[in-house]
Amino acid sequence: MTWECAECHAIENREIRIDGVCHHCGKLLCRADQEVIPDLAFAAAVGEIGSEAVHCRSCKRRHHMRIDVSLGTSGQ
Repeated sequence: MTWECAECHAIENREIRIDGVCHHCGKLLCRADQEVIPDLAFAAAVGEIGSEAVHCRSCKRRHHMRIDVSLGTSGQ
């Protein structure tokens, strides 16, 4: 069976390894398209950093990109 990267559609061969799976959506990923980040879902206790998890780009944006917005009252 031939593996194909779900992001760039590269076919696995001697130079290209398809050895990652997005832990949110299950896409097969080559090494170049893997977004590896620490994931709190794998933490041993609340507040600890967990093991690293592989993500595709869209799942990383959807589940792990946080924007800090100040919600305080202005001028007070």
